Amino acid sequence: MRHREILYSILLLLAGMFLTQNTTYGQFYDGLQVEFGKNRVQHRDFVWQYHTEGIYEIYYYQGGKEIAGAISGIINQSAQELKPYFGSPLEGPIQVLVYNNIAEFRQSNIGVFNSDSENDNIGGTAKIVGNKLFIYGTGDRRRLEQDLQEGLARIALQQTLYRGDWQDALRNSSMLQIPDWFEEGLVNYISLNKTAKANVHIFDSARSLALTTIDRSEGVEAGKMGGAVWDYVADVYGIPAIANVLYMVRVSRSVEGGFRFATGLGLKDLLSEVMNYHISGTPKLYGDALPSNQGRKNQKLALKNGGSLGFDLMKRYDYLCFSHSPDGETIAFVTDERGQWRIWTYNTKEGKTKKWAQHGHRLDVIKSGVIPTIAWHPNGDQFTYTIVKKGQPVLVTVRLGEKPIEKELFKIDEVLSLDYAPDGRSIVFSGMYNGRSDLYIYRVIGNLQEPLWRDRYDDLHPRYTKDGKSIIFSSNRPDSELREDRENIPFESNLDLFIYHIDEKNKNLEQLVNTPLIDERYPMPLRGKEFVYLSEFEDGSQEMNWGWSDSTILSIDTLIRYRTFFDTRVISKLDVPVLNFNCDTAGGFCYGNTYTMRHLFRANLGHLPATKQRSSTEYELTDGGFNLNNGDGFSAPNWSVVYSKTEANIRNYRFEFERQESAETVENIPKQDTSISVIERNVRMKPSNYRLNFSLQKLQSQVSNAFGAQFYRAYDGTTSFQPGLGNATEIRISDLFDDKHIVGGFNIPANLSNSMLGIAYIDLTQKVDRMFSFQRQGSTSLDPLSYSLVETQSHFARYRLTYPIDEVKSIRAGVGVRLDRAVIQGTEMFSLIAPNRWTDQLGFNISFVHDDSRSPALNIREGLRAKVWAEYYLDGLNASFGTVGFDIRKYFKIYANSIIAFRAAGDWSIGELKLLHLLGGMDNSLSLSNNYGTPIDPSQLYTYQARITPMRGFSNNARNGSNAMVFNAELRVPVWSTLFAEPAKTDFIRNIQLIGFADIGSAWTGIHPYSEENTFNTTTTENNPITVIIENNREPIICDFGYGVRSRVMGYWIAADWGWGIDDGRVLPKKFTLSLNFDF
Repeated sequence: MRHREILYSILLLLAGMFLTQNTTYGQFYDGLQVEFGKNRVQHRDFVWQYHTEGIYEIYYYQGGKEIAGAISGIINQSAQELKPYFGSPLEGPIQVLVYNNIAEFRQSNIGVFNSDSENDNIGGTAKIVGNKLFIYGTGDRRRLEQDLQEGLARIALQQTLYRGDWQDALRNSSMLQIPDWFEEGLVNYISLNKTAKANVHIFDSARSLALTTIDRSEGVEAGKMGGAVWDYVADVYGIPAIANVLYMVRVSRSVEGGFRFATGLGLKDLLSEVMNYHISGTPKLYGDALPSNQGRKNQKLALKNGGSLGFDLMKRYDYLCFSHSPDGETIAFVTDERGQWRIWTYNTKEGKTKKWAQHGHRLDVIKSGVIPTIAWHPNGDQFTYTIVKKGQPVLVTVRLGEKPIEKELFKIDEVLSLDYAPDGRSIVFSGMYNGRSDLYIYRVIGNLQEPLWRDRYDDLHPRYTKDGKSIIFSSNRPDSELREDRENIPFESNLDLFIYHIDEKNKNLEQLVNTPLIDERYPMPLRGKEFVYLSEFEDGSQEMNWGWSDSTILSIDTLIRYRTFFDTRVISKLDVPVLNFNCDTAGGFCYGNTYTMRHLFRANLGHLPATKQRSSTEYELTDGGFNLNNGDGFSAPNWSVVYSKTEANIRNYRFEFERQESAETVENIPKQDTSISVIERNVRMKPSNYRLNFSLQKLQSQVSNAFGAQFYRAYDGTTSFQPGLGNATEIRISDLFDDKHIVGGFNIPANLSNSMLGIAYIDLTQKVDRMFSFQRQGSTSLDPLSYSLVETQSHFARYRLTYPIDEVKSIRAGVGVRLDRAVIQGTEMFSLIAPNRWTDQLGFNISFVHDDSRSPALNIREGLRAKVWAEYYLDGLNASFGTVGFDIRKYFKIYANSIIAFRAAGDWSIGELKLLHLLGGMDNSLSLSNNYGTPIDPSQLYTYQARITPMRGFSNNARNGSNAMVFNAELRVPVWSTLFAEPAKTDFIRNIQLIGFADIGSAWTGIHPYSEENTFNTTTTENNPITVIIENNREPIICDFGYGVRSRVMGYWIAADWGWGIDDGRVLPKKFTLSLNFDF
């Protein structure tokens, strides 16, 4: 006994150091709170360093020094630009976590505990304002600046709404519920203000009347529509009005009140004004270029119209891109369903659609924002695109009629765009490495790629010219000089057009367009030396331009010398803003992707011009660039030529004394600075090694009537359904990168019985996650034999490993040890001398988990969650205990956010010792009714007990046994967002839900519920020496049906249910249950 007392003292000391609660649930340890969860799969190790720039700590790892330096140069100016929106500067320190690319960011553990915590938390959580943002390289300087602005704006918004001590944060978090369109819309507006990308979604939100249902939106979609609201507020009331709205929202703890105080309009009237403002602000011909949405019939047609594609769009997919084959007969396109890509082709002659490949899982993942590119082989029989697989870019080639072929690319992080050479032997692509983009040539035969150069500038959208001898592309380099360096020197984010000549021995670039204030992208080579491209101005307006190279005689001596120049024209000013640009050369027209009715639409931008139209006055001159034509349509060529030291200009020779006089005159004339100012400055990086430190990430204190245990409760003859209403507190501290966590808390009921405390340490730094946890559960019961009061302390320690198969599937295995001490309270002589009872167990558990679900709203899910498990423990050397079971939950979206949910779960005892399954009731119930009358078979060696829920038409212990199974079905309808268009004025109204449910289940002993071994099916009467066994013919399976109402009240999720049970063919009286619990 001595060794047990020593072990008990050690465990009790550890518990005293950490008054904690581990919220990691297993099988049926605590009702239906079964642990699922997705995975972050690591493919590399990160060694972090950081550079301090004012109040900003910029963290980066191997290969990220360049992009971190670029961020250091612009972050102070970016933060300064936010002050008018929020009324006050950012408060530091602020940590900026820089990832080289999005694939490596997806390997990180940032936010891994926050993804599902909001939808599993019934209330009482303080919103901890974290001064941390992440950013990843995209190979596009303009995108980098926008992402940084978005991250800083998000921190500024959090500081504005939730500033104060933790008590204020707890109060604001409970009372102030911010809809997604408010928060995501504001950061979206600030980062994309007055850009074509913002206009695409603002114009469509107004024209499609989507703003009338903005309260139903969530996530990225909410950000797009919410940006239209903030754009209106800034334009009409001024940017300072945004700060006023935020201040009044914080003071009044109401979004409705904030807008009313700052603008004088309620949300309903405000949204009406926003819609009218943007409809009137769209270009005159905007609606004419898109399918009509007037009338219900036209709206239905517009929802399927992708833009003269020949096939109807499917509502379930987001369409990412379309690409025509060289002969124009086939369209290849990519669809996205919650992060899962599908690759399709459509044959315009046969009218048939075929799916060729599928990549990834249906998950809510952060998307890169890079529009995928499909490159057709010149023969028109195959096309190529790229994906990222296990952290590496993969080139996928689809030969029509054959299976796709995958080839991994090395020494790059991501392919941004690509194009086949006219002979089909090579591919040019824009490849990103360590956050910077350069051009690469890929040799199809040999699977080899080589960079054309490596420097600090962005090189995007490469295309082969028709002769295959040159590559035209977009870049933000200041001139045509190649500087093969990676230094952090300031440069502009806007792109110009360049051409690279492949066959020349020396690497040679020519600049086609030079417009520092205009962004030129997506060049498309045509016949000869012509090209078309897309231009975007500072106000977000766009043009489709046409350019060509020409030559003129420079001089005639012994040789005729020519000078090449480039001329550009405006084909059309776009009435429809587009996200990208492409041309169907076979069909002779250009197109771009925009949005209409909230889906992608291929907008026809006009026909390609003919070479003979160069001299036509139909096309205007472009602004800036290397255009040598004046307003009369002609400009003389530049006849100047540079002579070497051994050559002389005989037509304009100058003697030495003339040169000296000219130089003195020039020195007296002040030089004009013609360069464009940039906000970036050159930063000298001073790296420091990262040292592990923890900060508070979660503080939760709530009313609870749940055990929150990570193992079954002991059974000593007394059933325990609920611990008693009390306080449950959880605290989590994490390191900067969310790799290591310490989770702790306690649960103390008001009756001071059944208290629980524990601690867990979680390490996610490696591919295999590790967790160590310890928990102490106290309980008080009455011994059924001696009627003595017994206090039991259960101690359970576990070490668990989680191996992620991919993002949605994992295998989890662990070992555990349990030590229980039962102390009989001394009330008389026999109980005083009764010895303490000790029990110990050692064993293992293993489970398989699948979780691809998403939660668009509270208590609403979509997708699949499933878990299969087995556990086995040795109780000393005398007996064993274990269970095998499963829990599968499937959610179907039916309309808006309304869903139908189904659940099937079962559990079977194995070993000599059994688990007592108590079927009936609801988790975390505030109703204290229990069914103690259902007999428990004393012949079964029950050692532990578990509740099987929900069975809402019954009290606890409606059925019991060593095995159990339950089926549940629910219809969940968020009332306000389903029936009404305008935003709800209160959090209670916004989240109110109506529920219809049906449950069926049973708990039994023996093989199945109807077996003779099931003691429920018989009644045994003993009257010595006669024993009478009567088959009672009662139905062992019970079921119920009913309805319920849920919503959030004072920050707590409260569920009310009215159920009718059906027992042995009889409908029982209505049963009311009130609980603090989400549905399964």
